[in-house]
Parts: sequence; C-alpha cells; structure tokens
Amino acid sequence: MEKLYRLRSFFIIYFIVKIIIDIVFSRDITLSVGNHIDISPMTFYVIVIFINIILFLIGLLLFYFLLEKRNWARIVLLIVGWLAILDFVSSIFLSSRLGDLFVNLEGITNWDKLIVIDRVTDFISVIFWGYAIYILQFNSDMKKIFLTERNGELVR
Repeated sequence: MEKLYRLRSFFIIYFIVKIIIDIVFSRDITLSVGNHIDISPMTFYVIVIFINIILFLIGLLLFYFLLEKRNWARIVLLIVGWLAILDFVSSIFLSSRLGDLFVNLEGITNWDKLIVIDRVTDFISVIFWGYAIYILQFNSDMKKIFLTERNGELVR
C-alpha cells in the first residue's frame, strides 16, 4: 500500500509541475493566440487553470478509489497511462511535421516553442506514467492486492 500512497504523491507533484510549465512557458503563445481569438490573457489563464483543476480532482478521485483497492480505478489509470505513452510517441513522430501542417497559421503563434513545450510536458508525463504503469501493472505486490488467487495462481 505504501507504493500506492507514493504514487499518489508523485501524481500530485507531476500534475503541479505540468501546470506550472504549461502556464509559465506558454506565456508568449497565450498572448499571441489571445490577440487572434479576442480574449484577454487573464481569461485564457483562468480557463486553463479551471480545466486543470477539474482534471486534477478527477485524478485525485481515481487515486482515492485506487487506495480503496478498487480494481476498476487501477484499470482506468492504466488506460490513461498507456494513452499518455502513445501521446508521447506520436508527438515525437508527428512534431517534426507540424511546422509544415501549420504553415498558414505561422503568424498566430510560435510553433517551434509550442512543440518544445509539448515535448517537455510529454516527457514528464512519460516519466510519471511509466512509473505508474510499472507499479499498477507489473509490480508483484500490486498484483497480489488487486488480483485474486485461485489454486496458488493469480487470476484476473
């Protein structure tokens, strides 16, 4: 169970760091996009923070159920984790071509900076979710907690 508490603590740290990186390093991008969609940067930040708070609370709720040993919460977190890994892999393959795709929108934002921010936050996601997947899917202690035994073997 200690590993699950540690995983929840890492989730909290991961999410806060990700939000800070998104907000701090995307300042220039927010200003340029805000000028084109006619909202103030402060409104944009409030929307981003509000959405992230909702996602953070959903994550904490999932970890609450995970700590209650609900296997469905483990499965949901594993799905989110594998999707984050796939997002990272796809962004690495596609990001080199994004400049070509968005050539008509060049005046709106700095795509190179956006790609760097995306890669940094995706890399942080891979670190956290890779650890989470290891703990939730491959760790033998967690298998004993979430999977039942029949005739001395774990049964899913």
